[in-house]
Amino acid sequence: MKTITSDYEYVTDDPTFETVPYGYINKTVCGCGLTSLAIEKGNNTIIAVPTIYLTINKANQYPSTRYNGTVLPVWSDTSDSTIEEYVRFNYPFKIMVTYDSLPRVEYLLFKSRLIIDESNELLSKTKMKPEVINNVFKIAERYKYTVSFISATPTPLKYMPKWISDIEQVTIKFTHTYKVVPILFSRTYPFKALKDEFIIPLKDNDTITVAGKTFGKVLVFLNTVTQIVEIIKGSELDINECGIICGDSLKNDTKIMGITRYVKGVLPKFLFCTSSGFCGIDLYDSEVMTIIVSNTRKNWQMIDMLTDLKQAVSRQRNKDNPNYGSYIYIYNQSIFEKSDEDLLRITQTIYSKIIQAIKLWDYAKENNLTDGYSISNDFNRYTLKEGNDYILNEQAFNADEYFIMETRKQYTVGFDINGCFDECQVSENIEIPSDIGYKDLVDFFNETNKDGYVEWSLFSTRHKWIYIIENSYRLFGRTWRDYTHARKMIENYDNVYQQVVLDIKSKFQTGIRYSRKEVKSILADVYSEFKINRTAKHTDLFNIINVKEVKVNGDRMIEIISKSK
Repeated sequence: MKTITSDYEYVTDDPTFETVPYGYINKTVCGCGLTSLAIEKGNNTIIAVPTIYLTINKANQYPSTRYNGTVLPVWSDTSDSTIEEYVRFNYPFKIMVTYDSLPRVEYLLFKSRLIIDESNELLSKTKMKPEVINNVFKIAERYKYTVSFISATPTPLKYMPKWISDIEQVTIKFTHTYKVVPILFSRTYPFKALKDEFIIPLKDNDTITVAGKTFGKVLVFLNTVTQIVEIIKGSELDINECGIICGDSLKNDTKIMGITRYVKGVLPKFLFCTSSGFCGIDLYDSEVMTIIVSNTRKNWQMIDMLTDLKQAVSRQRNKDNPNYGSYIYIYNQSIFEKSDEDLLRITQTIYSKIIQAIKLWDYAKENNLTDGYSISNDFNRYTLKEGNDYILNEQAFNADEYFIMETRKQYTVGFDINGCFDECQVSENIEIPSDIGYKDLVDFFNETNKDGYVEWSLFSTRHKWIYIIENSYRLFGRTWRDYTHARKMIENYDNVYQQVVLDIKSKFQTGIRYSRKEVKSILADVYSEFKINRTAKHTDLFNIINVKEVKVNGDRMIEIISKSK
């Protein structure tokens, strides 16, 4: 264990820092300039990061007055020839590469540094992208004596691969720090509070003042694209005043149609950011207020107190902003119904099932039965494929244990969110007479509604039937007497993605091979039909249909295995 103390705010200003130290680094504070140091000083450097947005965000900051060179962002869309040309004409070369594209530049590591930035993201992504994260760890291990893992909130070593405990452990302590001050809003319904208490008032006024802080723009961290779109629509915001930072995927593109993806420049009045923007990016504005929304009832909408929260608070870097160092935190507090012991038992059960499933796969393979072998989502999350074999993904189980033993506790200790909820009134429902059915309410609505408005009288309890009837009329201009059909129509009304998926599946035939060009052409036609502003990629098909790539006469072809996924 090595501790380094710096009396400077940024390591780029500290003459004792000529390069990023080797090892597993706890930089303790966000925004200390360690990534900038890797870019601006030293020799050839490859920096692996979790998101495409981060590669672009950092690359757009150079050349600068501090460093006259350029930085190449590398992700799936970056061609090999672009990488080769950049390396040929730039010394030292500085490459920002996404985790999944790191294998593409591994051949350059014999003559460059490897830095794994935002390394706390590795464990959290190991179930979503097991092969990607496994490759990052494998490559890093091959260069373990010269690699640097960087994080302000590093994952405890016991949850990481064992070899990382053998490399240098480095902590950087800063004597010059700036304490951020939270403005806490405990709300039963955080998303509704965001809309009603902040978004709509700011829409109706040039500025608003909260707890003595005045601001005219908001940077909202909210880890659900669906909710962001609903808030924008529900608040009737002008989409020209909105921007979003979220993952690059077809699914997201179908949801955010019309909302501009923010990349650089002046911040819009309402900028929304999912977890794709939590890590490492730099944003500058003189009047924006950071708002962080955490819904603890759903795991993927929680803001991890020790990681994402700290990251999000640090994204706005303009010290001339009078709200620098302050942020609004809207949260709810849910009681975790299961104990640590119960959750660990569930994890152990999954572990045993995956071991058994691997054995069954081996049996199926030995007896040529793999065509009929069903692969579950859990199996994909908790295993790694090596050739035609599957092995246990130990890091996925480490991620589960980390959530159970560490992350959950962040909601009750270390950060005070134990305040009372706001008082709310609860009215009892009036029972609908037993002889009144759904079809009767539909007929009543059709006979009495005026432009969609009905005085429900006895039935004004907003029963689920009434919700279906009113929303059928609001969305489609009609009602259906079949409750199930009406409900499904409503559920799929805004699901453009599902419509796109069904259309794409209809364009391809099982057992047929298509060139990458043909795939992109078919996808482009579908995107155009649905008015989706997205460049078609052949890899989009991999998330929709069960396919495999094969070589035919030296050409890469995509064979359709089945329409299921």
